[in-house]
This record gives sequence, C-alpha cells and structure tokens, in this order.
Amino acid sequence: MRGNAWVARVVLAGAVLAAAAHPAMAQRISLTPNLGIYVPTTELVKAASGEEFKQEMSITLGGRLGIMLGNRLGLEFTGAYAPSDLKITSSGFSDQSDANIFTGSGRISYHVIPATSPISFLVTGGVGVINRSGAFYQNVEKKTDIGGTVGASAGFRLGSLLRLQISAEDYVYKPKAEIPGFGPSDERKTQNDVHLSFGVGIPLLGLGQSGR
Repeated sequence: MRGNAWVARVVLAGAVLAAAAHPAMAQRISLTPNLGIYVPTTELVKAASGEEFKQEMSITLGGRLGIMLGNRLGLEFTGAYAPSDLKITSSGFSDQSDANIFTGSGRISYHVIPATSPISFLVTGGVGVINRSGAFYQNVEKKTDIGGTVGASAGFRLGSLLRLQISAEDYVYKPKAEIPGFGPSDERKTQNDVHLSFGVGIPLLGLGQSGR
C-alpha cells in the first residue's frame, strides 16, 4: 500500500505545482474527495473442488483528480480503498477473511454535457489497477491486477466553485494475482468490480482563494 500512496502523492504534488506556476491551469484542475460502495459482482475464483472465493461488498474512501484539456475532453486519476472481506464457501460451509482492495485508475474523460452547465454528464475509459492487502494476502508476493475501466459521472453545480459529482465505474479484469490455496487448474473468472461514489469537486483555484 505504501507504493500506491507514493504514486498518489506524486500525481497530486505535480498538479499543485503546475497550478501554482500557471494560475489559468488551476481553473482546469479539480480535486474530488469521495465516499462510495464497492460492489464485486462475480466470485474471484472457483476451484475444481467446488470451493468459491468471493470478495464482499464494502464502503470505499478515495478521491479523484480531474484535469480539463478543453471544453469537453479531460484526464482523470482516481484512487479508492475498500476495507473488504473475502468470503470462502465450500460444501455449505462459509468463512470470511480480511482482504482489502485498493483500486486506482488513469483515464480519459469526455463531457457529453460540458462542466460549465448547471448539470453536467461525462463518460470515462482507461486503465485500472487493483491491489490486494489484508490477512488473507499477507504472505503473497503478487497482489496486483491490471485491467480496463469504464464509467460515467453526473455533476451538479453547488454555487460558483463547488460541484457535487455522482459516479459509477466498472473495473473489468481477469485476476492473475496469487490466490492462496489455488492452482493453475482452478477457474479464475473475469471480474466486474463496480464502484458507486459521490463527492464534492473543489477546483485548485478555489483552494487557493479559501486560504487567503
């Protein structure tokens, strides 16, 4: 998890420095702390013996850095942490183990309805990273998967600076990370991990003004 935190800090620091050097750019950069729900829709692994491992639904804490490149096109970088559990089911018996999920993404955004409107709508697509932690993965070396991500967001203006953003995103990937107790013959299903979130977008220019 330390590596993920450092990547997030580097991206954020770069954006802040760029905004400080070019005030006009600050108007095109926004930060959105958000709260949401992580909804895995498919079991992670189904073993030949009949055992199933499925990630459980969880709340998420995260944020989004948005950079507008024009009136409609932009870039987004996201990160979210889900303190989840893994449910293990075998022959009618079930158990749970601590298995947390960190997801991050870099993607292109397109505003179908521009952000300058009172109500905006955008679609996104890009690359997602899924990193696992917790007791279940404590002794596992390969904990990361990479896949695609698609999503959509609606924004609602709150005054002259703030904007409420509601988002739905789908991380699509086939798990290749090590799963304790499972071998090559076990079936690893394509995952559709859905993230539902809401947050308040704050432009970097607004952050600077609030501190004066």
